[in-house]
Amino acid sequence: MDLLPQAAIKIIYGVASAFAFSRLGIRALHLCFFERQSPMQNAISSPSHNTMQGGRAASDILKVPAETFMYCIICRVATPVRCSKTMNLCSRNCILLIFTMALALGPTAKSQDFFRDFGTSRSSGGFGPVTPSEYSYLEETVSGLRPIAPSQQGETDERYNFALGPVRFCIAAGVGVEFNDNINLSDDNRESDVIFRPSLSLDAGWKISEMSTLHFGIEIGYAKYFDHSQYDTNGLLISPTSVLAFTFEIGAFDITIRDRGSYQEDAYDDPTLSNIARYRRAENQIGIEVDWALNQNVDLVFGYDHYNLWPFDPEFSADERAVETIFFTPAFQVAPAVKIGAVAAFSWINFKESSRQDGTNLLLGPYIDWKISEVMTLYLEGGVQQLNFDGASTFDEDFFQGLTDEERALFTDDEDSSSWYMKFELNHRANDYFSHRLLGSKTAEIGIGSDFYDLYHIEYVALWKDFIANTEFSPSVFYEHYETSGGFPEEGDRYGAALGLRYHLTNAITLGLDYRFIRKDSNLPDGDYYQNLALLSIYYKF
Repeated sequence: MDLLPQAAIKIIYGVASAFAFSRLGIRALHLCFFERQSPMQNAISSPSHNTMQGGRAASDILKVPAETFMYCIICRVATPVRCSKTMNLCSRNCILLIFTMALALGPTAKSQDFFRDFGTSRSSGGFGPVTPSEYSYLEETVSGLRPIAPSQQGETDERYNFALGPVRFCIAAGVGVEFNDNINLSDDNRESDVIFRPSLSLDAGWKISEMSTLHFGIEIGYAKYFDHSQYDTNGLLISPTSVLAFTFEIGAFDITIRDRGSYQEDAYDDPTLSNIARYRRAENQIGIEVDWALNQNVDLVFGYDHYNLWPFDPEFSADERAVETIFFTPAFQVAPAVKIGAVAAFSWINFKESSRQDGTNLLLGPYIDWKISEVMTLYLEGGVQQLNFDGASTFDEDFFQGLTDEERALFTDDEDSSSWYMKFELNHRANDYFSHRLLGSKTAEIGIGSDFYDLYHIEYVALWKDFIANTEFSPSVFYEHYETSGGFPEEGDRYGAALGLRYHLTNAITLGLDYRFIRKDSNLPDGDYYQNLALLSIYYKF
């Protein structure tokens, strides 16, 4: 099945439906995304449910120890390998795909460019970042998208390497060879492979006038497995850093209309997943943001975002959803180095399948943005988070046929989350060569096989330029803890470290060497794993 056109079609659909409300006459921007329709489009419109094998009744499974059974029932979509081992429920083997796409490869490339989402899982919620770790809290809006202002585009003209009339472009191509000793995130069923990863990125900027800018960027890639060809990318991957944004000014209003779409297959993003190698899905987040400068010290930012998640595997079909978010963020410059404000965002969560209950999410709290010194900044945000659902999620009715009402009630999730959230980031630039940052968060995220999970995360990242001539070194470490909702909750911890080396052979050629280690410990049977990953790469900027 050719998944790239299908993913592109769904991204286009999200773009078209969300842009309709604006009536700003910019439908031509959609042409930047793929428009070819796959003849197989209808084949994915009605994904089937998993059914039990061997004619076993669901009630017979109750004889399995409760902890093991619960893990296979509630989290079965995340663990087809484990379910196959314990109850012969699933036979699917998939891939782990870590997308190693590089941006233009300017002088500030870091290991995170090659290990996207390293140490984070603040994604896939719709009301949170789509691609964490590609940017900091200071650069994201309340909806998780980076604002793009005309002044920013004008300041980065030097990164473009050719122009067609007023439109400036940057094209970069790369080739990587990866060794992964655990492609399916498993403890007992470990499989290793060598993976060939070509990639191509395009970035374009058009300064239409002094008050309007159009920006387009897309990154595509492919993965070829030497020993497990069934895991080769079916089509092309589209990076979450791909973006289409139009920024313009009307009086005191700075308005940005933006869209960020992707097609991904990596299972690493969600910390609750184990014993699975592939989580194929298309994501699209589109919205409008208005920045109203009331005066020199007061800003009002408000807007709307529409998010879609489209899974391509039947195991994850119940997770297909749309999220509508409105947000309002006033900010006050109380001192030259101190800005305070508030964040208010409300989201409506709508699942496609009736087995998952719709819900709402509220984020409300103050923040402070403090420039402590010329080389150090602190951002701190926190408040209340209310994640409520309309009723009990059943996840897969077909799977539970044969259970009594009392037995069936054990495997539903009717929990809501009423708690606190927090984000912080401390940045320090010691000198022109060394900078580092510490960041952390506590949030509630929409779950896979559960209504939600609470996630605690902390991460440290450093960048050391020219520690050897023309060479950069970037170490990273992280730790996170999560707890899922439901009658049989899972608790787990993930921690790891990464090392990245970049050698700039010329202004156009960059050599890369990266290593990452990650370990997960879970309270559920067969939920643990560890993984070593190494990548050797070369990138050329045209």
